[in-house]
Amino acid sequence: MNRIVLFVLILLLFAVAATFAWWALSLPGAVTFPYGEQEISVQSGLAAFLLLILGGVIAFVWWIVSGLFILPGKIGKNRQVSRTRKANSALTEGLLAAEAGDANTALKLARKAAKHADDERLQLLLEARAAEANDDWAGAERAWGQLTRLPGGQLAGLRGSATAAAERGDQQTAEARAREALGIKSNADWPFNSLFDLQVSRGEWTKALETLSIGEKRGLIKGDSLRRRRAVLHTARAVGLPLGSKLEAQKELAEALRSAPAFSPAAWHGARQLMTDDKAKSAQTVLETGWKARPHPALAQLSRRLVPQDAPENIAARLKELINSNPQHRESRILEAELSMDAADWTAAIKALALLVEEKPTARLCLLMERALKGYGDTSEADRWGRMAVSASREPDWSDLDPKGMAFDFSQRDWSRLVYAFGDVGDLVHPRYESFGRELEAGRVVALPAPGEEDDVATPKAPDERRMPPLDYVTDDD
Repeated sequence: MNRIVLFVLILLLFAVAATFAWWALSLPGAVTFPYGEQEISVQSGLAAFLLLILGGVIAFVWWIVSGLFILPGKIGKNRQVSRTRKANSALTEGLLAAEAGDANTALKLARKAAKHADDERLQLLLEARAAEANDDWAGAERAWGQLTRLPGGQLAGLRGSATAAAERGDQQTAEARAREALGIKSNADWPFNSLFDLQVSRGEWTKALETLSIGEKRGLIKGDSLRRRRAVLHTARAVGLPLGSKLEAQKELAEALRSAPAFSPAAWHGARQLMTDDKAKSAQTVLETGWKARPHPALAQLSRRLVPQDAPENIAARLKELINSNPQHRESRILEAELSMDAADWTAAIKALALLVEEKPTARLCLLMERALKGYGDTSEADRWGRMAVSASREPDWSDLDPKGMAFDFSQRDWSRLVYAFGDVGDLVHPRYESFGRELEAGRVVALPAPGEEDDVATPKAPDERRMPPLDYVTDDD
């Protein structure tokens, strides 16, 4: 189709040219001009045609002459375009090689880009990426540092410098670069995250709290994640304070509990601090606050021991308050079964535990069922549940209680993990569970480390009432 159109256009062009030539040659008159002593006469149409050709020749000559004048500029421009194309190609291929981990190719292309690139920022970017791909963190930091001094490259250079410094183990320099970047007004969130992560990894809880406040003011972190991270940091700081700073520790734990009542370690350590000051009522209030938000067996264990050598009815009353604050939770139902066993109401305990075991059989529940059946007098069935406990799954929360008497006895590394595990997701970490640490025997009361304090849990005795069939724990009448 295109060839037909072209052919038609050429025919039309020839037709127009022929028509013009015929018209020009048919014009009347002549043009006379002197040539020496003679006069030459040319027909008007031919003269016009020759004049037209002469104009074309003059235009062609002028185009050639002017082209000679602008030719050097065009040659320079073409060379610049070629150089830019080579530089862009080297930069693109070099960055791709660096991202792919091809360190040697990235270095070669970085040298090639250095010869052709006009923008020094791109050259330094490729040089830094190539050095990173080659694990040359000192070279990468040097390139990133040069980039920070160029317009528009400060933030990117500081980020690269902080990363490179951290990779070569210079945490102090990495923190300084992140702090410098945080002082620049921008929407980037990496300065906050980098600085916060460095401080948390080193256990610098006070500095991390200050950085968290900066992130809050800039809108870089908010909502539940902000409150939960703050709770973990306040708790970790309180736990790390010396014994002489008890009042400060209590303030930190109170702030943690206000930020996130569901953070069980804050409630436990806060109640523990009040307990050592003989403020059992206040400690119980703290435990109830934590239990209402998120029941945890460590809180119930501490509630039992708030008052040394306390009467059983007082202990039961405190535990009842915990249950009433969150009655439908699984831990509250387990605690209800334990209270029934404490009162030697074995039938009620067995019924409650049977329902719990049906939902999720664990080693802890199997051992509680064993204890209840022994108290009831069904030793053979109790032995069966004891054997089941050997292969049943463990409960992560139950592992937070150390048989020696402490709970949530975390290392600095564990607290650092909690900042993100609980702060961002709402989950607790369980170091003793992960390391298969020894667990407190289910049904026993943890002995807090206090001089002269002994565990006064009495051995359960079977009631005098008639024994129920061991497998029919829940009847239709209930």
